[in-house]
Amino acid sequence: MKLPKAKPKYFLIIILLAILFLILAIKETLAADTAPFTAAPSRQEITVDPGEITAVNVKFYNRGETPVSGIIKAVDFIVESNDGSPTFLEESNQLSPDFAAASWVTLPYDKITIAAKDHVQIQAKLKVPENVRPGGKYFAIYFEPTSTAGEELGVEKEGITPTTFRIACLVYLRVAGPVEENAYVIHLEAPRFSEYGPILVTTEILNKGNYHIKPKGIITLTSVFGKKIDEELIQENNIFPDVSRQYENEVGKKWLLGRYKIELTASYGETGQVLNALVYVWVFPWKLATAIVLGLIIIILLIAFLDKKFKKEKEELEEKVEELESELKEKNEP
Repeated sequence: MKLPKAKPKYFLIIILLAILFLILAIKETLAADTAPFTAAPSRQEITVDPGEITAVNVKFYNRGETPVSGIIKAVDFIVESNDGSPTFLEESNQLSPDFAAASWVTLPYDKITIAAKDHVQIQAKLKVPENVRPGGKYFAIYFEPTSTAGEELGVEKEGITPTTFRIACLVYLRVAGPVEENAYVIHLEAPRFSEYGPILVTTEILNKGNYHIKPKGIITLTSVFGKKIDEELIQENNIFPDVSRQYENEVGKKWLLGRYKIELTASYGETGQVLNALVYVWVFPWKLATAIVLGLIIIILLIAFLDKKFKKEKEELEEKVEELESELKEKNEP
C-alpha cells in the first residue's frame, strides 16, 4: 500500500512557521540580553584647570516597559578588582583627598523618574578648587532605582528577594599640570619547578603615581641558550593611584625541558616609563623520565640475563661436544 505524498504547499507552510519561530526566539534572546537601564557615556575622561567651573552631562536610559523612579548621587570610586568593577565610596573620607572629587560636584536634584522607553539627562556642575594639585581625581554619578510602576523595589514580597543595583557614569578627571608617574613590579611569580608546561605567570604592578596608568607589556619565555620559546601580552587595564593590579599569563607549550627565563617588559605613562622583571624556572617531566630510566634499566638487565644464559648454554654445549669428540676418538683408536 502506497502512502499519499504530502503536497508541496504543506512543506512550505512548515518551513515558514519554523523560520518565524526562529526569528521570535532570536528576538526574545536579544531582548533578554539588553540591559533595561544604562548610562551614557559609561565613562568620561576630562581635563580641567585649578579653579575651573564646568559641567558633566550624563544620560540615564530606561528601556523597560514601565516608568522607574530612583535617586542620583555623586560619589568617589576606586577600581581594585581585576575585572575592572568600580567600588563606590559612600563616605567622603574613604578615598584619599589627593584623588577624591565627588565633593566638587553639585547635582541639579537628587531624585528622578525615567519614563518607559525614555531617558533623563543630568547636567552636574563641577567646581574645581583653586589650590588643587595636578593629577587624577575620580568620581561617579549613579542612578539607583527605588520604585517602578508605583511600587517600592525594596519592599519584600512573598517569594521575592529584593535587589538593589546602580548604573553609573565613571568620570576620570585630570587636573592640568605635571603628573607623577611612578610604578613598580611588586611580584613576578611562577612555579620554580614544573613537570609540564604551560607555565602560569602572575604579575602584580603597583601604581605609586598620582594618575591612573595603563601598562602595555609582554611576558617572554626564553631557553637557557637564549632562544625565545613563547611570548604573551599582558592585559591593558587601568591601575589607579595607590592601587596594585594582578595579571595572569600562561607561556610555553606542554613539552618543555630544562631551565628557562621568564621576563616582563612593559611601559606606561606619557613619558614611556619602563617596567622590567625576570625569574628563572625549571621544567622537567620527572615521572616520564623515571619511567624511561626504569624501562631502560629493565631492558639492560634483561639483555644481560639473556646474554649470560646464552653464554652458559653455549659453554654447556661446547662441553658436550668435547665429550662426544673424546668418546669418538677413543672408539677409533686401535
